[in-house]
Amino acid sequence: MRMRGLAHSLFVCTGILKMAAILVPRKARAEWLEEWRAELWHVWHICNQNNGPAALHQKEEITAFSLGAFKDALWLRRNHASSAPRQWFRQGMPSRCILAFIVLAAASLLIAYDCPSVWKVVQANSYRDASDLVMVSRGGFESASYPTVEFSDYEAWTRDSGHLFAGLAFYRLAAKRLTIGTGSSAELPIARASANLFELLGVPISFEVRGMADYPTRLVLSRSAWLKYFHADAHVFGHMLQVDGQQAMIAGVIQDEDWRLPGRTDLWLLEDAQRLSTLQPDTEGYVLAHASPSVFRARPDGRRQMYVARKEGGYDWFVCESLAERIREPWSIFSFALLLACLALPATTSLPLGEYPAHSNQVPWTTRVRRWAFLSAKFILIVPIVYFGSLDVAYSSSSMSVGTSELLEVFSSFWALLLAFRWALRDQRRRCPVCLCTLTNPARVGQFSRNFLAWNGTELVCLSGHGLLHVPDIPTSWFSSQRWLYLDPSWSALFPVGT
Repeated sequence: MRMRGLAHSLFVCTGILKMAAILVPRKARAEWLEEWRAELWHVWHICNQNNGPAALHQKEEITAFSLGAFKDALWLRRNHASSAPRQWFRQGMPSRCILAFIVLAAASLLIAYDCPSVWKVVQANSYRDASDLVMVSRGGFESASYPTVEFSDYEAWTRDSGHLFAGLAFYRLAAKRLTIGTGSSAELPIARASANLFELLGVPISFEVRGMADYPTRLVLSRSAWLKYFHADAHVFGHMLQVDGQQAMIAGVIQDEDWRLPGRTDLWLLEDAQRLSTLQPDTEGYVLAHASPSVFRARPDGRRQMYVARKEGGYDWFVCESLAERIREPWSIFSFALLLACLALPATTSLPLGEYPAHSNQVPWTTRVRRWAFLSAKFILIVPIVYFGSLDVAYSSSSMSVGTSELLEVFSSFWALLLAFRWALRDQRRRCPVCLCTLTNPARVGQFSRNFLAWNGTELVCLSGHGLLHVPDIPTSWFSSQRWLYLDPSWSALFPVGT
């Protein structure tokens, strides 16, 4: 009875081995199954030799041993040389490096797309005639990020600008209490602006109520504010809200990316000249103007200085900067950092990849092209990774000013590009020029005391048997850079990885 139970257990376990053999690569399946059958027979024989009533325990032991074949089959499938994942994505393979770069580029792009403040700056400039639209600021180009023009100056230019400007608009940011519904209110930054602000910019207002364009006080929302505070309800337009105690009509919505000017806000209170004149004369804000084309002919960069005489004597100095120059696209900023990184790369690292003598059997031209294509692919993929990554760093916080974000983008992208390019060159030097796999098994060769008689340094080997890399520890006049030594096909028997 005991022998019959063990024989039945052997039959079941043999079936388990055959099921596990399905997971083994086809080339190694027959040999693997024979080895496991031999081990199973050995285990069954030991259990059959032991005398005692513990037959149930012995059957469980045989079954547990057989189930271990599944784990061994899975490991062999992942690590066998003929397995596709093993061939393409094992440690050190070029395809694994490219895949990692693609994943990083996609991740940085998704982070930028998911962050509204980042994706907003990626959008193209939508302002009409941006080269003729200027921002007027007092005291220099850097001061345009802050309100510097007094309201009295804006009113004076509106009455008489000496044919310099065809249109003017004023806005300033202030914290105002917005009452939404019954008993719901919030203190929000709202831009109090002249009624022609968006008309001057050429920004379309969606859901604009017809016949209400001349209403004395209108409230324009960004799309994100419309979704957040009004849940995208299209019936709110034309209704009245309380803004610091005064009635304002909800006039429409603009896209988030349409506001690219200094001052982070999602709400604009557009007022006619009579309501806006209640501001104090010394109230500082931002002034936009549509300049005559002849004003900026002398300066190709779109900037011009303007001097205005004061009543008490002397002059005030103002700077007019076109929005095309003022609102620099993030790609142009990144291009500048990319240029700096390309110029700094030869000064900070060695560009030659080493000495690669001609192969005795002449390496095919496709192999040489594939090597340079792999290096080019790394450099090309680094660009989108750093570009979107620098945007994620520089523009994710809405509390930073435009100038600070641009400076952070230049700084982060320059250093990231420089370090990434240096890594790409170092990585290329540590790869086999034939299979592009990372070289391994570093070995110390030579002695420091014989540096001028024989080379000493580190020797690395290609696991596929293509050759050896010699890297000197101390560069000399006769051995200044690393050297590659090709191995002929007779060495392939010692390197089973490439088979």
